[in-house]
Amino acid sequence: MKKDYKQIAEQIIHLVGGKGNIIDLEHCMTRLRFRLKDNDKADKEQLNRMEAVAGVNVTSDQYQVIIGNEVNAVYKEIIDLNVQSADDSGSGKPSGDGKTKGVFGRIIDTITGCMTPMIPALTAAGMIKVILSLLTTFDLMSPEADTYRILDIIGDAAFYFMPILLAVSASRKFRVNTSVAVIVAGVLLHPNFSSWVASKDPISFLGMTVPSVIYAASVIPVLLTVWMMSYIEKYIDRIVPNMLKILLNPTLLLLISAPLVLIVVGPLGNYAGQGLAYVIELMQGTLGFVMVALLAAAFPFIVMTGMHHALTPIFISAFAATGQEALILVAQVCANLAQGGATLAVAIRSKSKSMKQLASASWISSMMGITEPALYGVTLKLKKPMIAAAISAGIAGCFAGIVHVTLYVPQNNLMALLAFSGERGTSNIIYGVIMMAVSFVAAFLLCLMLGFKDVEDDKLVSASASESGEMPVQDLVNNEVTFSAVETDKVNATLLFSPMTGSVLPLSAVPDEAFASGAMGKGLALEPSLGQVASPIGGTVATLAKSKHAIAIVGHDGTEVLIHVGIDTVKLKGKYFNTLVQPGDTVKAGDILMEVDLESIRREGFSIITPIIITNTTETTEVINQAGTSAKINEKLALVTR
Repeated sequence: MKKDYKQIAEQIIHLVGGKGNIIDLEHCMTRLRFRLKDNDKADKEQLNRMEAVAGVNVTSDQYQVIIGNEVNAVYKEIIDLNVQSADDSGSGKPSGDGKTKGVFGRIIDTITGCMTPMIPALTAAGMIKVILSLLTTFDLMSPEADTYRILDIIGDAAFYFMPILLAVSASRKFRVNTSVAVIVAGVLLHPNFSSWVASKDPISFLGMTVPSVIYAASVIPVLLTVWMMSYIEKYIDRIVPNMLKILLNPTLLLLISAPLVLIVVGPLGNYAGQGLAYVIELMQGTLGFVMVALLAAAFPFIVMTGMHHALTPIFISAFAATGQEALILVAQVCANLAQGGATLAVAIRSKSKSMKQLASASWISSMMGITEPALYGVTLKLKKPMIAAAISAGIAGCFAGIVHVTLYVPQNNLMALLAFSGERGTSNIIYGVIMMAVSFVAAFLLCLMLGFKDVEDDKLVSASASESGEMPVQDLVNNEVTFSAVETDKVNATLLFSPMTGSVLPLSAVPDEAFASGAMGKGLALEPSLGQVASPIGGTVATLAKSKHAIAIVGHDGTEVLIHVGIDTVKLKGKYFNTLVQPGDTVKAGDILMEVDLESIRREGFSIITPIIITNTTETTEVINQAGTSAKINEKLALVTR
């Protein structure tokens, strides 16, 4: 029976609180993504009861109704009912009614969007400073040499001109004219203004005092500045006639913003930054090593709430001001390596094939600073490994706090081994190595000592032999018959080839409940290391998301495969995705579908874990992993049985 999408649309609108509660709507490959004025007006229970709805997921800025393959049809009906599309709303601001969760979520989202793009530049600059430190420590280069001085300038540039870098990323986040935002930040760094401040002569503008503040390497003043400019620009755009906008809009924006920054916003931001630094210094002075220990032990739970993004300005400001950091990243290194140690213990001790597979892949990613697979798929699920990791991270953090372990480059993973080199000399390197060893080894041993309640593998359901003598799929797997020698249509199965190169994970490791719970369908996930995406089967491109982050292929035998690159990457609106096919194209297994800039997506704060879902789940018995813990593109990945 054909579905009445209009009726479904009307019912969904009613259950999310009516048209009056909807700010706007967009959709990805499987979900309707509403921005609501008040999430509490939506009836989550009734939505979940709808036959057309696979589930509901609520984030800080979106109310997501999961539909599945038919989302586009439902979306069109809702838009036809005069609901505002996000593409037409012209608003980049997160939704919310002022409630705590919404406000906090928006703050976290803003900080992440502004700060994350700068980290690669700061890391590169920091590594250059580390190299210079090593060169002078071993008397390989004199600080007076021209080469040293040029490299020193290169290393300092990213920190000194941080306001410029921040103005670029913040202008994109707040949707402000980027060139004008950069100029306003440049005013704060202008050599004439800096020398004027250094002379300590009084400064005034139209009779108003301009506080003498040095803005090099500042963070909060620029964030506040660009945020203020977003409102000024909107006001200017409303009052300036259309025929004069090209000339007057940027002129007025610069003429109004720059003096306001110098007189009010910049100094306020500077005082706020100093106050934040004072609070951190006071807490460290009062609690001492306990502060590092507590933060290290609590860090996995902080990550789960998303609050770790709020700490980014603090450690970046510390690096900009002093060239070192001894609290947040030190604690994060302890926490990440402890997750790795506990997860490795699970990989060795677990009798569950699926858990062993997940843990074997995710302990390595934890060591490189990507803890989500280990956190959500292993330690949190098994509980005692999480306890072991938290205790061990706390112990390592306690040691780090006592001996004042310091990082000279922003690193939160195994690469911190290179980041300990700095003005504190070889002792800091030795203490840093001990700290990392304690984190990993203690978590590994403590997890083995505490033990854990192992999970049971789901029983693999074999297809029964048909009257025509077809070989059951489970027999095929157990007897390790090579796929090249067996035609899949004779065993009620379809072979999927890996669409990407990377670690293979079960769906339970995906940091999104809709995928992890199996609501979207059966399958598995990849944590890709390379950005090419290939077709896992031969067939037709059925759907390509407008935001390019997801693509669906219907195989020649009817198998429907969804490849969803990253989590919540619909918000990137196609940025970093280059598609090579269009809906309706015929593809062979192994044909390249798209190319993705994984590193840029990760820098934007998104998980790159990629679910591979069989969306016609009712026709699927099982998706059996055939790749183990890792797979290369176009190698066999899974067997879909029916």
